[in-house]
Amino acid sequence: MIFGRLIGWVLLTVAILIASGEAVLALGTGSYEGLATREVWTLIAGDPTVSQSAGDMASRLISDILDWPAWTVIGFVGLSLAVICRSPKRRRVGCRERSYG
Repeated sequence: MIFGRLIGWVLLTVAILIASGEAVLALGTGSYEGLATREVWTLIAGDPTVSQSAGDMASRLISDILDWPAWTVIGFVGLSLAVICRSPKRRRVGCRERSYG
């Protein structure tokens, strides 16, 4: 649980850094091209081709997600990991409600 939560926070930090870098590039005077998820996936895993065997609708959805800005996908994955891997709330044992009435 701690490992998943740590990775989630690291991914959220990376997403914030990517988003701030893209904001600086967008405010610059040159042409702006954002970093797409497809480019990050190519750097990490190689060719991002989507197989057609998964079905036309699924391959179209995956292809659309790969065209999103990288910080949105990385941030969503990081937030999901941080929330899913959090430790459960501890219950206090032996506490009684007091009535003052």
